Amino acid sequence: MSTAPEHDTVMSEGPLTPQDVRVYRQLLEVSPDADEGAEQLGLSPAQFAESVGRLTARRLLRPDGPYRHEALSPGLAAISLTAASHVQVHELMRRIDTTRRELGPLGPLYERHLRRELEGSATELLTDGEAVRHRLAELSAQVRHSVLTVHPTLGSPETLRAARELDRDLLDRGVRYRTVVPHTARRQREALHHMTLLGGLGAQVRTAAVIPGRLILLDEDIAVVPTGTGGAAVLRDPTVVTFLTVIFDHIWEHARPVTVNGEGDEVFEDVEMAVLRHLERGRSDDFIARKLAVSTRTVRRYLAGLCEKLQVETRFQLGVAAARLDLLGDEQELDDQG
Repeated sequence: MSTAPEHDTVMSEGPLTPQDVRVYRQLLEVSPDADEGAEQLGLSPAQFAESVGRLTARRLLRPDGPYRHEALSPGLAAISLTAASHVQVHELMRRIDTTRRELGPLGPLYERHLRRELEGSATELLTDGEAVRHRLAELSAQVRHSVLTVHPTLGSPETLRAARELDRDLLDRGVRYRTVVPHTARRQREALHHMTLLGGLGAQVRTAAVIPGRLILLDEDIAVVPTGTGGAAVLRDPTVVTFLTVIFDHIWEHARPVTVNGEGDEVFEDVEMAVLRHLERGRSDDFIARKLAVSTRTVRRYLAGLCEKLQVETRFQLGVAAARLDLLGDEQELDDQG
């Protein structure tokens, strides 16, 4: 019976060569005579013998008298060569299954221990959106003094309605609530409605030209930030939370309040300035769209409007005109926020 070492030895010789295939075909279809086959294929006796040796080692040939060889089934040859390996594979799978059954019950014990450790640590990781929403609801119920948030986008109408229930509870308890969203939210009906309702409940709402990322600060001693994988991290380290609070304060100072009548024209001049600054730095329309939380088409509409205002035709001319008019003199906000 074939053994695994024998199979490994055969495979170590490398794959069959085109010459080996020609020899196999000759012995299978034309003549089992070795001398005749070598002559018809134009091979030397030594070359023919090398191929016969490799084919025989792979159980594709067997001697059938002097200088004659019988071609055998490749399927049977494969079974013969790999039988021992199949036995080893089945044994390995059995060991794997046994190990999993033995260690599996210990998994929940370790996970419970890990959760207890995380609850007492400075960082708590939430792995998916459902876990984030559940944890935010728990943390919001414990807030005593303040909530500070920065949102690059406001989400779907359903998301906004769900968020308002949490926000309403916070504001009813007298929690100070401040939030910053993009200027572009002023042109989205559902978003503007949401901001107006929040303001009516007592929240302070502002918008900014550029939002660097999502941030939630609770009582200024817990921060919730996205992890980039659909989850979030709950941070309690005082140094980190203080630093993030300083960032929020800076964004808040540069943002504009949302009022009943709005400051539409002036605000959208801010958006246009942000577009110009990104354009001056050579950034793509897609990059600008992501930074401003708008579609690429909206960015191109801004660019078209700027070209019309400054009476130019190309993006290059737009940059030159902006520089000539000193429109890009103060780039501090863009530098600080993105």
